[in-house]
Amino acid sequence: MIMINFQKMGIALIALLFLSFIQPAFAEDPPLPTPVGRVIWVQGTLKAIMPNQEERLLKKTSVIYLNDTLITDSKSKAQIAFTDNTLMTFRPDTKFYIDKYQYNPKAKKGSVGKYIMNLIEGGFRTITGLIAKGNPSDYKVNTPVATIGVRGTDYTVYVNPKGQLYVGYYSGSPCVDSKKGSLCLSEKTKYAYVPTSGAVPVPLSQQPAVFHEKLDIVPTKITPFSAVGGGVTTAGTAVGTTGTSTPPARSGTVSSFCITN
Repeated sequence: MIMINFQKMGIALIALLFLSFIQPAFAEDPPLPTPVGRVIWVQGTLKAIMPNQEERLLKKTSVIYLNDTLITDSKSKAQIAFTDNTLMTFRPDTKFYIDKYQYNPKAKKGSVGKYIMNLIEGGFRTITGLIAKGNPSDYKVNTPVATIGVRGTDYTVYVNPKGQLYVGYYSGSPCVDSKKGSLCLSEKTKYAYVPTSGAVPVPLSQQPAVFHEKLDIVPTKITPFSAVGGGVTTAGTAVGTTGTSTPPARSGTVSSFCITN
């Protein structure tokens, strides 16, 4: 009788070991990243770091995803476009994290989504799109010392290696908010400086040296993404070039995505 029990226990143990080996084959795949935009042009090197620390080298027409960290090196610049037609050109030595992004093009009025980004270092010039136009409170760019909000704006921003923030105005109304106060830029007050997170934004009468070069933004419009089954396929035109770009299949599914200049 005891021998029979040991036999049953042995069979059960073997069955459990067998199941432990085959279980990963039936495990659900991790959720696919959400596509949020596409690269318009790159001068030098632009790469994306995914949440799992996997790197992707980006080029013109490459897709960018929610929770990507976008990085340019010391000799590189690049422009991207989000699906709400927000345009952004990065400076060299920039690190930019796509924190939250949601765009609903079917919304007729009011809020059409959410745009929250983190500028970790470096800088960019941007022309805001339909999310900021629909509801300015849905748009936010966080920096180490302050937050930037807008009302239909073309502006530039730079965080130096010390973590100090500079903001420059081209049009609209970019506002700089710190823990101690806020300052909205305009034709009369074109530049602001925030030295630390505990400082009030300071208006500047002179253009900061970093803004002497105005970053180029290629006028661009794009259509929203739509999800399909199977692999990743994007097709359309990008800055005068027609073709099809196929990012790695594990990076998401994309279709009906066009870029036109």
